[in-house]
Amino acid sequence: MENIDSVSEALDLSKEVSSADEIENTEIGFFLSDAPLEKLVVARIPISHAQDATKRVKTFTDQYISKDVEEKGSYKVGDMVFHSSKPYKYKVMDLPQFFRWLLGDLTEEQITLLCAVVGPTFVPKLRALDAISSKRGKNTQTIRDTFIDQAWAEEPKLQVINCDSASAPKWAVAMEEGTRREKS
Repeated sequence: MENIDSVSEALDLSKEVSSADEIENTEIGFFLSDAPLEKLVVARIPISHAQDATKRVKTFTDQYISKDVEEKGSYKVGDMVFHSSKPYKYKVMDLPQFFRWLLGDLTEEQITLLCAVVGPTFVPKLRALDAISSKRGKNTQTIRDTFIDQAWAEEPKLQVINCDSASAPKWAVAMEEGTRREKS
């Protein structure tokens, strides 16, 4: 192999790598270990394009699987369950006010410095927040509702659950191969 000049060459080489135990014993492995830096830099361009193309195909496929399981229910194949749900992110609604509640009397400069250090995406650990609330005799749900917002995504996302994982939900592990679990 002289060089990797096209995306199709990179994809063909990735087929060999996908079935090999170690990349070192493949055609691409030999090329990468022996090629001078100039050839590696040139080869990286089509390799990156092939990676981007594969990622787009995977994303496209995941969207269709997600739509199907959203409409018809989760599906189990082997030890994998394909499930769809709307993800969410927590967000502190008023970070300066949260720090005032948490730490007491602070100057505006201290608040500004704290906000700068933790950044605008800071979210406290919910269990820690609950523990502090309880210790202060406050209702944990009220404190969560006061400071934390749960922002839901507009579109459901595909989740692939590995049933061999210790954290797999019991309902997924209990599913039979090739069956669906309708949404409740």
